[in-house]
Amino acid sequence: MPDTEKNSAAQSFAGNVMKYSVATYLGFGITGVALIVKGLLPSEVLGAPVTFMTYTATFMNLGILGLDQALLRFYHEPPAGAKPRQLFAACTRFSVVFMLLGVVCSLFFSGPLAAALGLGSAGPGIIPLLFVNAGLYMLVRYLNVLLRLENDLRAYTAETLWMQACYNLVYLLPGFFTSNITILVLTAILSFGVVVIAFGFKYRAAALSDLPAPMAAGIARTVVPYGIALAPAQILFSLSSGVCLSFVSNYCGDTAQGLFAFGYSLAQLVTAIQAGFSTYWGPYVYAHYREQQERIARVHDVLNLLIFGFFCLLVMFEDVVFWIFANKRDCLAIFPLLMLAVVFNILCEGTVYGNSIARKPWHDTIGIAIGAGSNFLLCSWLVPAWGLPGAALALAASNGFAFLYRTVTGQMYYRTIPSFAKTISGFLLAFAVTAIGTVLWQHFVLKFLLAGTILFIYCTLYRTQLIKLWQMGLGIVRGYLTKK
Repeated sequence: MPDTEKNSAAQSFAGNVMKYSVATYLGFGITGVALIVKGLLPSEVLGAPVTFMTYTATFMNLGILGLDQALLRFYHEPPAGAKPRQLFAACTRFSVVFMLLGVVCSLFFSGPLAAALGLGSAGPGIIPLLFVNAGLYMLVRYLNVLLRLENDLRAYTAETLWMQACYNLVYLLPGFFTSNITILVLTAILSFGVVVIAFGFKYRAAALSDLPAPMAAGIARTVVPYGIALAPAQILFSLSSGVCLSFVSNYCGDTAQGLFAFGYSLAQLVTAIQAGFSTYWGPYVYAHYREQQERIARVHDVLNLLIFGFFCLLVMFEDVVFWIFANKRDCLAIFPLLMLAVVFNILCEGTVYGNSIARKPWHDTIGIAIGAGSNFLLCSWLVPAWGLPGAALALAASNGFAFLYRTVTGQMYYRTIPSFAKTISGFLLAFAVTAIGTVLWQHFVLKFLLAGTILFIYCTLYRTQLIKLWQMGLGIVRGYLTKK
């Protein structure tokens, strides 16, 4: 392919990613406001509501049965002679029934479950509310997937922003006026309910699609086994940070729980680089993995450069954030470990699709189970002895174990890593940055210089990708100026 065609294709690809990044970049503003709110709220007020919302995601993934992933996988190839919207209706109804069973069952074991989740101070009534909130979040998630698949970009952008505001921000606002967890929880439920009504009304025809029983049974035979194979991975993935929050709450108290919640939220800033990528990338890989393997491998290296580079920048300038939020400075020492945990999660985006392509999703399940199990064991060992640093180390190590297993198996079936030596070198440098940030957290200048040196090494290691990004950026700017 001539260079001009390659550049044009690369710019077109980047443009498509950017279109689906608009919602996430705007959502990054919402996340930033939420981070400021979390920084301003007292730690003892922050811990419980963040833990509640973390487990909302866990129980949402439990109720959705992995069928959102099945919808992504089979929407353009619906089984049992169904139409795409009939597939959406079937998946939604299966999940709603299962979630309703969860709400009923929660009434009988709410007390012990509240204590185990680190929400005992809120009382047993918090658990049924947790299931209700998870059910509404599940419907919001289904609508988000449908809007993406139908390429309704404007509605997708609006719904994504509302979803992020509900999950990250709205429920925290009453915390400035009250520490009553029930009020914050009811605010969360109300906000998700508004989104469901607004966008569900627009797409009510899809949700109410006619679904004959034989067709529903045929759909179930295909999508339910596929979804259930993926569901444990989604459940355990969202459970990891929740387990840490629960252990910190039970062993270290509400203030430490709030500090960990703030630190992990701040670490999610690394995901700004991933903005819109996951939304566009998954369907792209499934549609083009046969003929576009070389491009997929190139994107892996670009993603590594961006994530590793931003990781270095955050370690270099983390002190600025904790100068602003001085009441959260106690989590500065654990912040690099929390960021490393997030980096492991993000970089799976470029390494694990082989498991799904080969229709062997149980490898993802096994990998996430390894991560969740090791997280629980490490927390039970490290948190009683080391407190917050123990929880952060447990989370980073367990995410690393999950990443390693899923990446090895994914590459067996579909290789996306063009150079194992370069990728391994990138991770070794990331470990060095983590060690620098953790050990030298009280020495800003030395930490800044060492992390900056590693950033320079990254730019040298990935210089080809850096030049390519520069050329793509210039091409996009030129195209925009030409149109004007």
